[in-house]
Amino acid sequence: GSPTPLEGTSIDAGTMWVASQGGRIFVTQDANAPIGSITFTRIDTAAQPNRVPSSVFVDPTNANHAIVTFSGYEANTPTTLGHVFDVVYDPASHAATWTNISSDIGDQPVNDAVIDTATGDLYVSTDFGVYRRVAGTTGWIPAADGLPMAAVAGLTIADGKNGDRLLYAATHGRGAWALTLPR
Repeated sequence: GSPTPLEGTSIDAGTMWVASQGGRIFVTQDANAPIGSITFTRIDTAAQPNRVPSSVFVDPTNANHAIVTFSGYEANTPTTLGHVFDVVYDPASHAATWTNISSDIGDQPVNDAVIDTATGDLYVSTDFGVYRRVAGTTGWIPAADGLPMAAVAGLTIADGKNGDRLLYAATHGRGAWALTLPR
């Protein structure tokens, strides 16, 4: 398929990450250039899963850092494992460092990711709920008690009306849920 822009960042409007259904990931730093003069650098390698990228979440504090998630099951791609990758793009070398941070999340499709910039915690949604990776750790834990074991298509972190920070989780068939995040 053709590349589709997935995520921008407020600190660098010229950088854009793009993913295709064929598993390719691209970065451009001239997204604001005139049409026809934008250049993309392909940053995926044969080491990434040959599955559909389900999300690209660009770090709001660093346009050259993103969390890339993949759908599907590792059983279908046994030589290229992983569902959650921490990716750092080097604009000078036009290369990226991919770190598989899936750890103990299991062989399940991961649908979305968000970074809580206040704590450094990472949240991912899967076909079986929402998981949290506490900053400084390597394992995954359920994000909260009480969330249904359902496919969660999307995650968003937003400020609540009382100054709380909320993680919104949109499920498939079980409604939307809000979780107050730790400070």
